[in-house]
Amino acid sequence: MADQDLTERRRAEDLEPLVAKLGSKSFNLHHHHHHHYTRLFPRIFVKTRVGKGFPVFNFKIFPLIFNHKLILHIFTSILLITYLATNINYVWFKISLYYKELPAILASPWMPLVLGCEVLYLICALISAVDYLVPPSISKPPSHVKLMLHNLSKLDDFDPKSELATLKRYPTVHVMIPCCREPTEIPQESILAALALNYPKERFKVFVLDDGGDDNLKAFCDAIRVESGSDQLLYLRRRKIPGVPHNFKCGNMNYGLQHSDAEYVVMMDADMILHPSFLNRLLPHIVNSPQISFVQVPQTFYNLPIGDPLNDACGFFYDRVMVHRNTLGCATCVGTGVIFRRKHLDEIGGFQPQSITEDTITAYTLFNRGYRSVYINEKLQVGLTPWSFEAFVKQRQRWGQGAVQQLAATWRAMLGRGSKLNVLQKFCYFWHTGYYYMSILNIILVLTLWSALAFGLNLVVGSDEDNRILLSKLAAFLLSWRAFWFIMWMEVPQSIQSRNRDESTFWWMTPYFFDMIMNATFNFKSTFKFVPTGNIDRSAAHGKAKQHPWVRKLDDLKHVRVHIVFIIMGVLAVIIRSYITIKRYGIYSCKEGLTVVGLSLFILTLCLHMSVPVAHILWPTGFKAEQRKSLLKYDSNGVPIFDPSKAGPKWHSSLIIFEIVAYMNVAFWIFVYWASHTNAYARYCPSHPIRQ
Repeated sequence: MADQDLTERRRAEDLEPLVAKLGSKSFNLHHHHHHHYTRLFPRIFVKTRVGKGFPVFNFKIFPLIFNHKLILHIFTSILLITYLATNINYVWFKISLYYKELPAILASPWMPLVLGCEVLYLICALISAVDYLVPPSISKPPSHVKLMLHNLSKLDDFDPKSELATLKRYPTVHVMIPCCREPTEIPQESILAALALNYPKERFKVFVLDDGGDDNLKAFCDAIRVESGSDQLLYLRRRKIPGVPHNFKCGNMNYGLQHSDAEYVVMMDADMILHPSFLNRLLPHIVNSPQISFVQVPQTFYNLPIGDPLNDACGFFYDRVMVHRNTLGCATCVGTGVIFRRKHLDEIGGFQPQSITEDTITAYTLFNRGYRSVYINEKLQVGLTPWSFEAFVKQRQRWGQGAVQQLAATWRAMLGRGSKLNVLQKFCYFWHTGYYYMSILNIILVLTLWSALAFGLNLVVGSDEDNRILLSKLAAFLLSWRAFWFIMWMEVPQSIQSRNRDESTFWWMTPYFFDMIMNATFNFKSTFKFVPTGNIDRSAAHGKAKQHPWVRKLDDLKHVRVHIVFIIMGVLAVIIRSYITIKRYGIYSCKEGLTVVGLSLFILTLCLHMSVPVAHILWPTGFKAEQRKSLLKYDSNGVPIFDPSKAGPKWHSSLIIFEIVAYMNVAFWIFVYWASHTNAYARYCPSHPIRQ
């Protein structure tokens, strides 16, 4: 470690003359990054020159009131604590009530089943609160050496001949592009974009790691090498021995490491296009920080369907969770758009093969050695999200399988006594897998409440006063949760669209995650089977090319048959139960009416969420694979380029109905809270025998 620090200090000293020569051009922060670093911690920048011409910035902190990001986080944290407190208050009162009425509860086993789900949901909420309570963090501006690298956006700033000696002091970087039978033109564009990075050509190479044996891709790489007359592009194809595990992408990356001697290694997907400034934005955060193992940027997609119906953009994860985990130094790797310190990878034996999601398991292995990461929330890569719904689901299930494998393989090392993870990092590690198990709770809760609505199961126990208090506490809990939910998403761009898509995905992905959990539990070895998403898209397109569009859509509905069945059953249950209730009790039966309306609103809201994938198949807002090139722009050399400021999901009017339904739920529970705190409950909900 001492040798590493010495090397980096010498590199900083070597770069001093270059920084001085660049003059004021290097001293001024790029406008975009000035805003990026100061929007959370506003400062007054005063520049003076000392010594060899280095700038010194005198910082004055503005009053707290001007820091709207921090104020918003404090307000959100207060709402979160309020929501958790009301949740605990409600669950505790319900447990006490059920204990007091134990004989009646035992006669109605569905009631403790619902209570059990509510207790487990509360535990999940307490664990996930780590991601909400940790304040957001944005990496500090780099030192003078980092600042010079950070602002290097054009190599035109240098004369490659006269500055060759200085340029060689830049750290060496190898960009690795693992490929596996994608359509050849896709990795070709990624290769061209990687070669066009604004970084000294003598200091970086691009490795094409072809696991699919694509001869056309090899010919493309050979042609570039001949035309350029340099060895900046290297094509590698490993030999796979039958019967010997080759570990998919992880093994491919490790094969690339065997042929690399660079100080830093970039991992990217074959369909990802890097922004020219990628290395200049990321390297300053790692080059002089020996404890930083890797720097990560978010994924963005240029073929994202309008309205992002499937929540491909993952706005909450990239714009909020990762930003907050950056405070802990444990923003994880997402498998592409990341630069690693090679020395740290060597310490752990390269990328970790114990899980098919080698990115996160490698990240946590590094965290467990006391190293950290940096997350930069800048859209510096853009790629392809799966073209078909089937491919999307399989991709998400594969991520879940990897999380289960990771927990099974490393929980002792990560959570045991010898772990170097702090308490908050352990929560993040556990929740990475635990989230997928919530699908089991979702299944149990939804089926139980649907049964209560469809078959008129009794959900009321105790005295009128007990039920008034219980309703009051439930309403306070749900209203405080919804207020927290609304405010929390204000930190995410396009918050209305993102939060509604995220809430919908939580519910409609439940059957797929449940299926994945069952397979991982009872047939664990099968979860290591891996099929590249590109293959799914290619074979599906080939088999359905000659079908009528509506025939293809009807065929794709087989993937959402569970959703369709639930929607039909849910709507029928609401209609039939409402009819029976009105006919038997009239419209003035308060207790029966509140039960039916509350359950009906819940089931119909779920039906709306479950309709998202059905609507996506029948009325897609996305693009066809043959339109792909039209979604990109190219420079005069045929290199794909993109504008990071426009790499986000576009609004779709279908979101309005989700927003209306959310406010309908709020209105209902406001009414319940009001009624339970006035004489309206006693007046309109007199005691009467409850139908068993």
